[in-house]
Amino acid sequence: MSTFSENNKQDRLLEKQKAFQARTTQYLRLGYDRFAASDFVITAGENLLGPVLDIGTGKGLTAMALAKRGLDVISVDIDADEQSFALFLARSAGLDHRIKFVCQSAAKLPYPDGYFRCVVLSDILHHLEDATSVLKEAARVLASPGIMIIADFSQEGFEIVARLHREEGHLHTVSAETLEKAEKFLTARGFEIIKRLSGHMQEIIVLIQKGGGTK
Repeated sequence: MSTFSENNKQDRLLEKQKAFQARTTQYLRLGYDRFAASDFVITAGENLLGPVLDIGTGKGLTAMALAKRGLDVISVDIDADEQSFALFLARSAGLDHRIKFVCQSAAKLPYPDGYFRCVVLSDILHHLEDATSVLKEAARVLASPGIMIIADFSQEGFEIVARLHREEGHLHTVSAETLEKAEKFLTARGFEIIKRLSGHMQEIIVLIQKGGGTK
């Protein structure tokens, strides 16, 4: 790649960083700390073991929260541009050595059965029109015993996100996929709920396969 192209790419990443920081500040003014929320989601899993699969990279905040705990993470997302920016943020935080970003659909993962000790889906359900295939794959690649953490915005959190989108002339679309539907789907397939938590504009469920246990 030419020096000109490299400089252009760096300039775009720096512009995205400014926009990200501005949005983070907007959220903070409304009472939502997106970094604290990511840490809270991960803490729900207590003594997690790697490798960990992070489904839905976004800005990479969940992956970075996991990496900060010394865990090796594979983060999948279908948006290559978002992953490029997530890598930029992870490098800036000195956490990129623990995270591998993979541009990949979570509905068809290139990993063997039981490959991961933990799977995390944070603020991703409401983006999915049908979560069935993603949840099936998440269950397939999770070891037994293994922990699955699923989180999405609380009602207040959704209202804050929608408000900011409206102020910018956009609509924040929310699908019919919910934590309740994910819980029903997974418990019917051999998982049990071991914890429910609310906080930091997040609703969280933590699941484990029946008969399993954390080590």
